[in-house]
Amino acid sequence: MDEQQTASLENPMATLAPAAQRILAAARRLLERGGFTALRLQAIAREADEPKASIAYYFGNKEGLVSALIDSLIHDANLQLIEDTEKLPVGQQRIHALVDGETRIVSDIESFRMFFDVLPHVLRDDKLRPRVARLYDGYRETVLRCFGARGAAARSTLLPLAMLMIAIVDGLAIQEGLGPEGVSVQTATQLWEELLRDYLRRHVSFENDRSGAAG
Repeated sequence: MDEQQTASLENPMATLAPAAQRILAAARRLLERGGFTALRLQAIAREADEPKASIAYYFGNKEGLVSALIDSLIHDANLQLIEDTEKLPVGQQRIHALVDGETRIVSDIESFRMFFDVLPHVLRDDKLRPRVARLYDGYRETVLRCFGARGAAARSTLLPLAMLMIAIVDGLAIQEGLGPEGVSVQTATQLWEELLRDYLRRHVSFENDRSGAAG
């Protein structure tokens, strides 16, 4: 396992000091209750029962805190994806586990509601946007790792697919969150898995794939 892959398993919260963890937890509570506009530094410090200066000390600025907050919303789900897929051989069973895990992520309405509350502000903020872009680099790496991509050629082939998978998750989460009549995320993800299998059969040769079709 290379250094980059090892890093992706680390909980970004685990290395934070207790005060920083309290600040981040307070920011999450405020975001959940009041949306992005509730993320005022004084309000966060008060909620965390920490001095306002501690936010700058641990996170640098508000942009650093917000990017850490976004990462905390998705980290556990990404870690679960890696754990669920890497215990399986590269191939059809792993594909099934990946899509199944992504379907569970789509169903985490509360986390996505908070994320989508922050996202419009990220897109308009020249300081925050590159920070969140780096987080998306990590999310694409998670999908590549779940695919078992090895070497430059495999990564080059699978990177656009990783981008598309993230877009599908975000798009399905919007539709799931809106909850319109007649929308079946499970049906959509079953079709997604069929298309994914077909693409990988045509473009990628998995080594040591003895799993056959996932049951």
